[in-house]
Amino acid sequence: MRAIITDLHTRLTAALPCPVLLPEQRELPLAGRKPGQSGGLGGYLAAHPGGYVQLEDAQGISDDGVTAVWWVPVAALAPTAEQSDALAGQVRRLLCGSPRCPGPYTPTLPDTARLVSPGVSLCRPSYQILSIDGVLAV
Repeated sequence: MRAIITDLHTRLTAALPCPVLLPEQRELPLAGRKPGQSGGLGGYLAAHPGGYVQLEDAQGISDDGVTAVWWVPVAALAPTAEQSDALAGQVRRLLCGSPRCPGPYTPTLPDTARLVSPGVSLCRPSYQILSIDGVLAV
């Protein structure tokens, strides 16, 4: 459901000081580089030392004909595990709110940062959202 990705992108780009990439931009950090620059994720993170957020496509989990439940992974990548965990925490607060003021998303699959390559840590929790008759319940 593209509306979920649009909603996530709008919310996160408005509040985070780092790039928020759409699913179709997943290869961007691995793409070309200027001469003399390091490439790959390490090079992208050198240009964005605060890390970045990678949105993934939402997956339908259940549908009863009126309401549907969707899960969407949201990855936080940063140079260190601490930075990755901190960025993922910011994302969680923006999407899920607090007990007194809950957001439209709920955490479903928690995660903790792990090293995926030298100088690159990833934390990739998933969030749940409901749609009612094809419209996001936000």
